[in-house]
Amino acid sequence: MMSQLLTFVRGVLTLDDATYAAHVASRDALKRGLLLLVVVALLVGLFPFLSGVASSFRRVNIAAMQGDIERQIEQQMQLNPAWQNPEFQRVFKEYFGAIFAIVKDIAALKPNVSFLPNWLDRLLQALGAWLSMPLAWLGAWAWYALWVTLFAKLLGGRATLERMLAATTLTVVPHLLDVLVSLIGLLSGIPFVGACFGVGGWVIGLAAWVWGIAVYVKATATANGFGLSKATLATILPALLVLLLMFVLMIVFIILLVVAGSR
Repeated sequence: MMSQLLTFVRGVLTLDDATYAAHVASRDALKRGLLLLVVVALLVGLFPFLSGVASSFRRVNIAAMQGDIERQIEQQMQLNPAWQNPEFQRVFKEYFGAIFAIVKDIAALKPNVSFLPNWLDRLLQALGAWLSMPLAWLGAWAWYALWVTLFAKLLGGRATLERMLAATTLTVVPHLLDVLVSLIGLLSGIPFVGACFGVGGWVIGLAAWVWGIAVYVKATATANGFGLSKATLATILPALLVLLLMFVLMIVFIILLVVAGSR
């Protein structure tokens, strides 16, 4: 079973024609694809979940935080000429102290009354956030796949909606690399480790994203009997449409601001 799974994953990642064709033609392709998506989402969210559980039991040291910020401010006041004005320093320190007094008051507030112990309440919140990750992934994947299916049909694609959904679930396989990104994010709190692996996490995340697009294009091509050019067009058109819509809305918003300001 494990060897078959590894062979399947390797075939997806290497864009193997036979692997894609066998998956799309399988009767349980959609069920298997959905299970794959849920498992990958849970694996990617595992380390943030563990970090969230640990941090929820850790008290925030407001005094230490204030001390760190005050040291950084003192350095700025010594090195930055704009901060060396005595009146500016007096006003800044006054407001800075007031802000941290408010932060301390907020941190001291008790959460809403619950019949559960605080530790269990925080644990369930972290668990809920972790288990909701697959739902977020499913929603985003299904929404985008519907648009890709529409554009594929306009380009002459033959795939049914079920077949397209089954095929495009394969795009989550490269995101197994995001498990490493999550692990690096968990270790980033360690100063030396975070400095060493921070850029590596960004590179791995970018590789997973690009690889996922390549898998999406290959899956779309296989499901519709397309060449890669049509499959690429069908894959990127929904994203371009969203970007165009955002650009138009931004222009409209700017025009409304200009018109309102000129009155």
